[in-house]
Amino acid sequence: MRRTFLAVAVLLVASGILAQDATAQSNRMKHQIGLHIGLLGDPYPTLVGFNANYNAMDWLRVTAGYGSISADVTDVTGTGTFKATTIGFGARLFVPDWNFTPVGGISWATVSVTVSGTALLGDVAGFSANGSHMYATIGFDWQTGMGFSLGGGYNMSFKSGVPGVPYINLGWYF
Repeated sequence: MRRTFLAVAVLLVASGILAQDATAQSNRMKHQIGLHIGLLGDPYPTLVGFNANYNAMDWLRVTAGYGSISADVTDVTGTGTFKATTIGFGARLFVPDWNFTPVGGISWATVSVTVSGTALLGDVAGFSANGSHMYATIGFDWQTGMGFSLGGGYNMSFKSGVPGVPYINLGWYF
């Protein structure tokens, strides 16, 4: 697992170096405020997250988001639903002056878990009760001159029992 994580990190950095035009200026300072949809993990855990972002500096983005994930289960007592609602915020670091860049970040999220309609105990993405966790992000980010943004990578929680997950971000900056 760690070798795979390291291999992905090296590949992303190498692809960013090869794809970058050394004379280009970063679009993060032209379009600083943005919104994005995070698929599979932004904030983490969530299936679809809605996020607001601010490019504070060419190398720093702060982000805040909301999302949820749910699972239907059936046991001897009937059918029920586990649901986790996530609210999180974090920081992402970039290579200055690069529009397509490797990204690394750290985030914190609080997760509210509700269980209804069943006596079965379980969890949603490693959370069986309300709580919070920190997680690291590694991946890539690309912001165009028009404001479109595409990102992807991997989120890895520091909370024991919470699995890592890939993510995709689609957004627009103004």
